[in-house]
Amino acid sequence: MQSTLEDHPMDAAWQELSPLLDEAMAQLRDKDRDAIVLRYFENKSLREVGDALGLQERAAQKRVARGLEKLHAFFARRSIASTTAIIANAVSANSIQAAPVALVKSITAVAVTKGATVSGTTLTLIKGALKIMAWTKMKTAIVVGLGALLAAGTATITVKEIHDHRMNSWEVPHPDVKVLEQTPPQVTILPAKFLKSGGGGWAAQNGRVLGISAGIMDMLEAAYSTQARMVFSTELPPGRYDFIANLPNGTAQALQAEIKKKFGLVGRRELIETKILVLTVRHSNAPGLKPNRTGGHNNNPQFGEYSCVNQPISALTYFLELYLGTPVVDRTGLAGGFDMDVKWNDTDKANRNVDGLKQALLDQLGLELVPARETIEMLVVERAKN
Repeated sequence: MQSTLEDHPMDAAWQELSPLLDEAMAQLRDKDRDAIVLRYFENKSLREVGDALGLQERAAQKRVARGLEKLHAFFARRSIASTTAIIANAVSANSIQAAPVALVKSITAVAVTKGATVSGTTLTLIKGALKIMAWTKMKTAIVVGLGALLAAGTATITVKEIHDHRMNSWEVPHPDVKVLEQTPPQVTILPAKFLKSGGGGWAAQNGRVLGISAGIMDMLEAAYSTQARMVFSTELPPGRYDFIANLPNGTAQALQAEIKKKFGLVGRRELIETKILVLTVRHSNAPGLKPNRTGGHNNNPQFGEYSCVNQPISALTYFLELYLGTPVVDRTGLAGGFDMDVKWNDTDKANRNVDGLKQALLDQLGLELVPARETIEMLVVERAKN
């Protein structure tokens, strides 16, 4: 038996589910429990689950889904908000802690399904291993070799080495639409994995979104389909996160619910009279603003510079809202894609050169920001009421 002594951080969902997981698993029928153990505690594919239980892949998928629904109902009766996707991801990501206890309850049923027997010595080894793991707080996962179970009344138990971070398939340093399309439907928020290595990015398509090393505001924008125009009646929690929301339907609502569960934040739209900046055309044919004729797309805002290729004016107004911290309304009447390049001198990130930017917009793009006061729709972010 080989093992490693490594910490495995538990997210908020796991902290709620784990104290009752053994009881929840015990409530399942043997067949459903076996399917859950193989799929999420041992991270087997649906085909492997089917092979182990003597089922077709489709039937195995249904059995796993049935087991998850029963677990969801169990936790719901105990006032623990969750979804089947949350349960599946939490258990799979933390199978190091969960596998041993549940596996003791399921090993006999799995073996018998395959026409094998489990000796008293085998069960003694399992229980002994569990005691050792409890005493030393080892972060290990027990994996039953199903092939060995077929050998005449004997079984081999191995301990799989695990790593300090269990990655989900969608958690990649630089996400793209392909990753989003290939990931099973789910709504998940996890602590960011690539902060030290500098990974991060977005992928979005047809209402589905994937963010790596994202902030709370990023998730709120995705959940409520808004950009920058937010009012906060409470302090936002710090930190960066990896999140994905790619359900076939109701993705935004599901992401809103997950944000409420994890951070206690909700948003509501409200018409508010406030100070704004109106973006207008002051000079036509400015050198830094040209209609695109080459194709391609690029948007690359940097410190003291905004340049892009074939982007609408709305991309510029979005950047200006973030930079200035004030709603910007486009009244230029300009349509289509533009190549834009504007530069100004920023003093530092904490003291942005607002006047310098405004002057650069006028001189280089021919665009002017005019102060005004109007009633606009904004997203009010506040603490959820119990």
